Amino acid sequence: MGEARLSARLGSLGRRASDWYDREGAEGRAVWIFLALFVVVWTLFQIIVFWSICKHVDVYEVFAWSRHPAAGYYKHPPLAALIAAVWFAIFPAADWSFDLLAALNAAVALFAVDLIARRYVAADRRLLVLLLLLLTPFYQFYGQRFNPNAVLLSTWPIATYCFLRAFETRSIGWSVAAGVAAALAMLAKYYSIYLVAGFIVAALSHPRRSDYLRSPAPWVSILSGLAVLAPHLVWLARSGPWPLRYPLASSVSGSIAERLTAALAYVAGGVAYVALLLGVYLLAARPTRRLLAKTFWPAEPDRRLLMVLLAVPLLLPVATMLISDVVVKPLWTMPAWFLLPIILLAPTEISAPRLATTRIALAAALMTVVIFATPVIAWRDFLVEAQGGQVFCRAASDALTRAWRAAMGRPLAIATGNLELSAAAGFYSPDHPDVALDYVWGPSLVSDDRRMRDGWAFVCFIDRPKCLERGEAVTEGRSGVARVEKDVAASFFGLATVGTKVVFFLIPQQR
Repeated sequence: MGEARLSARLGSLGRRASDWYDREGAEGRAVWIFLALFVVVWTLFQIIVFWSICKHVDVYEVFAWSRHPAAGYYKHPPLAALIAAVWFAIFPAADWSFDLLAALNAAVALFAVDLIARRYVAADRRLLVLLLLLLTPFYQFYGQRFNPNAVLLSTWPIATYCFLRAFETRSIGWSVAAGVAAALAMLAKYYSIYLVAGFIVAALSHPRRSDYLRSPAPWVSILSGLAVLAPHLVWLARSGPWPLRYPLASSVSGSIAERLTAALAYVAGGVAYVALLLGVYLLAARPTRRLLAKTFWPAEPDRRLLMVLLAVPLLLPVATMLISDVVVKPLWTMPAWFLLPIILLAPTEISAPRLATTRIALAAALMTVVIFATPVIAWRDFLVEAQGGQVFCRAASDALTRAWRAAMGRPLAIATGNLELSAAAGFYSPDHPDVALDYVWGPSLVSDDRRMRDGWAFVCFIDRPKCLERGEAVTEGRSGVARVEKDVAASFFGLATVGTKVVFFLIPQQR
C-alpha cells in the first residue's frame, strides 16, 4: 500500500513537472536551473566529504604551478594552472574555492554540451541529454578534482561546438573561435590531439568538404590555433619536450600480446564508464536493432558528422597502443563521451515519452539526496584515509609553518620530501612554499641555486623509512640543519581524533 501511494505521488509530481516543461521557453529555464543546482549540490558535496581529508595531489600541483604562471610546465601544458592563477587572484586559497572552481568547470562543460544538443535534439529532450551524462562518473566525481583532465571536460565540447559552427557557416568569426578553442584544448592536455584528429576526419568525410576546404575557414582556424599555441611552442623549443615524457612514462614492454591486452582494457574500461547511461537509455527508449543501426550511422550527413566526432577520439588511441608502447588509460576517455547522449536522442523515431523523461529527471534529482548522506561517506573515508596519512595534511602544514618560523624567523619558501605533505604545505601553509619534487624529470619550479639561497624544509611521516633516509642523505654535510619531530592530529567534526608523528628537516640558507 505504501509503495502504491509513493508511486502515485511520484506520478503526480512528474505530471506537474511535465506541464511546467510544456510552457514556452521552459526547456531553456530548466537547463539553467539544472546547472545552478548542479554547482550548489556538488560544491557542498565536495566540501563535506573532504572536510577532514586531503585532496588529490594533482590539485595541489595545479595550485603550485598557478603561483608561477608560465607557458608550460614539466608535466603538462599550462591551461589548468593559468585558470587557477586567475581564480586564486580573486578567491582565497581554500578548499571550498577549489571545490567551487571544479564544479563551475563541470557546469560550463554541460552548458557547452547543451549548445550542441539544441542543434540536433528536440527541445523537450535537451535536459535529458544532460541527465544522461550525469549517469556517468565524469562530471560529479572525477570532474570535481580540478586538474588538466577535468579541464578537458569543458574545452572539448566548446571546441566541438565552435568547429560545428565554423564548418556550417564558414565565417571568419567562427573559424577563429574554432582554432582558438582547439588550441586551448591542446594547452589543457596533449591528449586533445585526438580531438583535433576527429575534426580533420569529420571535415574530410562530410559531403560538403569541398566547400569547406575551398573557403578560408580551415586555414583561418589553423592560423588562429597556432597563434594561441605560439608561446607554448616557443617554451617547448627552449625547455625541451618535457610534457611529452609524462604520457610516455606509462608503457608496456612492446610484445603484441601486451599491447592487445592494454587495448582491450582501454575499450572495456571506457565502455564501463558509460554502461549505466546506455542501460537507462535502452530501458527508456526501447529502440529496435534497426533503429540503433540508424542511430549510430544515420543517413543525414550532419548527424553522421557527430558520429565521426565521437568515434575518432575514442578509437584512435586503440591504434596508438597497437603500434607503439604507449598505454592510454580508460579514464582518459572522460572528455570524449559528451556526444553520446546527443547521438542517441537525435533520431525523431526514438521513443522518449515525456513521462519516461520526467522519471529520469526525478531519479537524477533523487540521486542528489546523497548530499544528505555525505557525513556518513565522509566518516568512512576519514577512517580509511587515516591509515595512509591522508587526513593530516592541514595539521602537518600548520606544524611545519610554526617550526620553520621559530627556527629561521622568516617565511618558508620551499618544501620537499613526502609528496602529499609537501604539496599540501604549498596550498595550506600561509607562506605557500614552492614544492620541489625529487622525481621531476624536467624543469622544476625550484633550482638548486634557489634552494641554497632560500633554504628549504624536507618533510616526512616518521613511519616512512625511505623518506627519512632520503632526508638524512640530502641534509648530510649541510650547516645549521634542524631535525624537528611533531605530533599532529586530525579530527572528524570533533567526534573522532587520530594522530601521527611527522619529521621536518629544516635546512637554512647555505651561503
